[in-house]
Amino acid sequence: MNKLLLILLITPFISLGQYSNYYNIKANINKNVNVSGYITQNVNVRNTVTTIDYGALANANAKREANKILQQKIAIEQAQYNDEKERSDAILNTNRAIEIAENPIKAHTYGYPYRFKGYNSSIKGMRFLKLKGFISFEETMQVPHNSLFENVGGGRWENISTDGITTELEFESSKYNYRNFPYLDFEQGQKYFARAQILTEFYLSHDKPKKRDYKKNKDGKPFYKKHKIYLYKKDLERYYQVCDSLDNYGYLYSPKTNSKLQHIEEKAMNYFDGDSTYCHKKESVKRLVYGHKGFRYTMIWEDDYEKCITDTYESSIGGMTFFVKVRYKADKWSNITFEDLEGRRFYLSKFVDKTIAKRSIKNQVYATEDSFKPKRRSYSNSEDYIIAYESWYKKFSL
Repeated sequence: MNKLLLILLITPFISLGQYSNYYNIKANINKNVNVSGYITQNVNVRNTVTTIDYGALANANAKREANKILQQKIAIEQAQYNDEKERSDAILNTNRAIEIAENPIKAHTYGYPYRFKGYNSSIKGMRFLKLKGFISFEETMQVPHNSLFENVGGGRWENISTDGITTELEFESSKYNYRNFPYLDFEQGQKYFARAQILTEFYLSHDKPKKRDYKKNKDGKPFYKKHKIYLYKKDLERYYQVCDSLDNYGYLYSPKTNSKLQHIEEKAMNYFDGDSTYCHKKESVKRLVYGHKGFRYTMIWEDDYEKCITDTYESSIGGMTFFVKVRYKADKWSNITFEDLEGRRFYLSKFVDKTIAKRSIKNQVYATEDSFKPKRRSYSNSEDYIIAYESWYKKFSL
């Protein structure tokens, strides 16, 4: 029994020790290096943790990517083609890929402009837009050269490095605050949420009052008629107030408030990205997002399966919010370190920043509250309301 107790006591410390201690050391960080076409031949990829040279790491990324494409170029030059133009185009595309490997921001230069007109709530699979506050809008973007990022569908772009680091850009549909929710600071939001929890508990434990239930008081004695009507109306009014408060419930945090990641604690377990994760570090900087002033806020984390740096880009203007997630990640069992992830991030960051800054939406048509949305006060109990709400909500996923 004593041995079992000892094992249980030390297990959390053993589990915690499985996480990297890379960010426990205050490093001397050198970020004043650009990746711009010149590749250092003898790059020190594994600097000590006290002198992290992001420029050297980025140059190492550039050298690996260029070497990979050079091998492809040899095969392309030796391949058979239908005509000289096809051969020339293939070689031109490869030369551009080598330039991009040396300087990723050129993937933006060698990309092409595109306007997506498919954001329309009348189209099958797009009805969810109404829940985001839009009837329709168009999105303009610069599609990157395919040697750097591949469109894998669902608003997601992916790059996989030669050493196995996955970088993914996930563009979420823009949102419009069509219900005019208030923008609160973090403390106000926490209080508002706590109040809503109390109202929800009341609502779930009380059915809609019925007159026939007001015949006798707690002692079993009948109510006077006026008293009965008074109590019934009072309880019904209270019930309606709770229903209306929950139907109108909602608040938003500004990008500035979100960028502080106040709900995330460093050097501790947190719920993030849909799972329980250990946060090593968080930080935030200003960035342009969809052409508007915003923030890039970062969480560096790991769990039992992955190591990851998650950058969230967010801006807001005129009730519209623009939101992009970028992840630099690797499997936990691989030899990839956080130093490698940081190097990959620095190597791609200028391209990523510019790509997100240059996106925009146009010709937007805003939605209003759906008149068919169920109201709590129309139902006699919470079970009936939930059934009606789920049925209503399903139509937006069709």
